[in-house]
Amino acid sequence: MSCSVHDLVRLERLGVATAGVGTEPFADEALEQAALLGMPGYRMVWVPHPVQLLTAEELDARADAAMAPILARLLANSSTANLS
Repeated sequence: MSCSVHDLVRLERLGVATAGVGTEPFADEALEQAALLGMPGYRMVWVPHPVQLLTAEELDARADAAMAPILARLLANSSTANLS
């Protein structure tokens, strides 16, 4: 997940809206990585873990449930982003 967070922080600094998505057990690591990269307020979208054992229908349901927070994150006013 740390490579993904690195990319997300880099893109945000370039002015590109991002919506990092991860499973809940990796929250601490992802948020720590963002803080170490100078963006402690980076907001991730968390989905329940695990996902690898889900059926296609169950995975679709998780993706559908995550869409509203993903869109909110992407459409958030960039002036509220924490771009330290």
